[in-house]
Formats: sequence, structure tokens, C-alpha cells
Amino acid sequence: MDRDATRPVETTARQIRHHVYSGKCRDDLLEPTDTKGAQEKEKAVKRLQELYDEGVPFFKKEVFGHILDQLTFCRANPRPPGSSAEPHMILIIAVDGTKVEIELETGRALQHNPAFPGMELVVGDPYLYYRTVQHLTETGDLPRHSRRLAYCPTRLMYPLSVRDAPTEPVAALEDIQNAFLAGVRAWEDSEDCQRLRSFFEKASLPKITKIVAFACSSMEINFGNKDQRASSRNSRSIHQHALILTLRDIILGRGGNAEKAADLQCFAQDPVYCDVDEQVLKAAGITVLRDPRGFLEVDDESVVLSFSPDIPVRQIVADIARPAVLVWNHVKSEAETAEDYAALDQKNAGTDPESSRLRDMVRDCYLEPVALDSKGKFGPFGRASVYIRRG
Repeated sequence: MDRDATRPVETTARQIRHHVYSGKCRDDLLEPTDTKGAQEKEKAVKRLQELYDEGVPFFKKEVFGHILDQLTFCRANPRPPGSSAEPHMILIIAVDGTKVEIELETGRALQHNPAFPGMELVVGDPYLYYRTVQHLTETGDLPRHSRRLAYCPTRLMYPLSVRDAPTEPVAALEDIQNAFLAGVRAWEDSEDCQRLRSFFEKASLPKITKIVAFACSSMEINFGNKDQRASSRNSRSIHQHALILTLRDIILGRGGNAEKAADLQCFAQDPVYCDVDEQVLKAAGITVLRDPRGFLEVDDESVVLSFSPDIPVRQIVADIARPAVLVWNHVKSEAETAEDYAALDQKNAGTDPESSRLRDMVRDCYLEPVALDSKGKFGPFGRASVYIRRG
């Protein structure tokens, strides 16, 4: 039977997976023929590189917290589009210390999009969007340059929803719960998990009070999808969340770091989490945090997990803390990164690329890394490694 023929029509907004909107600030992007704009961009890139080389942090907890406080206030005091009240403005402090105001656009209806005929696109609740140092200092592709946001690594991004769209079937909580528990058991029984446990049980660890995971994706989005790639993404998400539980058990079992489960907090942050994900993770003892609260939790007593995220997690962490343990993509040498850039243009070389500051951090502050699993880039964690901070 044609499933579409029997689905009810939903009249409220439904989020579109992986469709986002960067806000009116994109109207500020310069055209390739703009000679003055090219000169402005060259000046901004030069100054940004100088600031980076001087050691000025591009990502700061204070900036994250300041934006979060404003968003929290705006959520509690909404001003819907079309109301008599002026729209909320969000103040962002740039790398050079300047202050940039941007309009909060939650609830705004966008113009017709050919990809969604007969439907209205609605701007959702924003999350933070983080620009890598590579993106900020790239010299090509002039239209990506924004006069207002040139010095802002931290910006806003909005998920999009559609109105009058057919309702997508939502996986039942019990189905996701069972799939997650089965995935946890499969991971725990694997040789890679046993090898990891053995490694951590022998290692000397700094004090650990929390585990913070980023971009482990939704377990609901691709659930039940027979497509091989979608199924693989679902399996990766389940394994990555299972790893949080494994690390929690290892740390609690060692003693000295946390005497009881309540002393070791587990957090996960990803804008794509849905209600089902949050309920499944809560039952497992993992608290879902809205962006950027995960970064605000990162400190020197943290374990940080992240695998091929679509934001520069490693560059952000290198600016804000020296966590006890890092479990993330292997930090490539400058030569390895150069090879990546030779194969791909700079802006497409990854959303979580290496940087000189990141390499300096792992070289100066962490022991030699150990591979997370034996499958490398074909496994659920990609080419990931474990870094333990030096005593």
C-alpha cells in the first residue's frame, strides 16, 4: 500500500531534517564583483590571522554564556513576527572586541521554496553555529564574507519547519529504547570495547567529574530506514552513546574519581536530538543539553567525546579548557592536513579541522594517543583516538 496515501495531514509546523537557515545576516554577503568588499575582506582576514597568532581565543565560554542568557530571556518573553513589539536583538561579542547586534528571527515565515511546493517554511528556535579559523581566514569565495560578522566565530543558526506538511511516522519510544539497549550490549561484547576497558583500567587518569559528548546524532532520525547509509548512521549514533556508558562504568569502577554514580555526570549536546532521543538517554543516565550548554560544562575534569561533528568541537575545546581525557578524531599532523587540503579546497576540508593551536595543545598537554578501535574510518567512531592529559 502507498504509505503517502493514508497519512494524515498535520496543520502545525514540522521540523525538516538537515534544513537550516543562517538568518538575515546572509543578506550582508558581498558579491564577487565588489572591489571594496574584496579589500575589506583582505583586511579582516589579515587581522583575524594576527589575532589568532597572538593567541587570542576565538571561542570563549563567556561569549557562549552571554548569548545563552539572551536566548533564555527571549524564549521566556517571545515577540512573534507581526506583533507590535520590536523584535528581540541578540548581542554577539566578536574576536576583536566589537559588539554586533543581530535580529532574532524565531517564528518568521520565509518566502516560497521550490523544494517544498505548497508549504510555508518557518524559522525555528536557534542554536549556536561555530566557524572554524580556516573559514574565517579563507581568502577565496568572496560571497561568504559578511561585513557585520567577519570577526564572529560564533553565530546563530536556525532549524526550519514546514506547515501543512504530511506527517512523517515517528518511531515509538519502546522501539528506539530496545534498539539502543541491543546496541549497548553488542558494543560491550565487542573486542574493541574489552580492549578499551583494559587500557583505561591500567592508565593513570586525572580527576574526572563529568563526561560531555558532542554531535553523536539522533537515534530516531534514521531508525527503521532500510537504506544502507541511513542504517549505518543509526548504528554509529547508538555506538557513540553506548561509549558514554562504558566510560562512565570504567571511571566509576576505578574509584577515586567518583565514589557513586551521582558524582559523575554525563551530558550530550546535539541540535538534532528529538524528544525520543532525550527520553532514551535520560533513562540511561545521560542528560541532553541545548547548545551551547555542553561547552559551558567542559572543564579540566571532563571527558570530552566527539566524532566527525559538523561544528569545530576540537578548536572550541582547545580555546576553553584542558579536559582530563579527549576521545575524538585523531589529530592529524600539519603534513597530513596539507594532503587533505590538496585533495579538497580549504572550505570543504572538514567542519572540525585541525589548527596549529589544537596541535600545540595535544603535543604539550597530552600523552601519546591510543586508537579507539580497530576499524578505523570504517567503524562507528571513525579514525578516533584517546588522549589522556599529562599528570
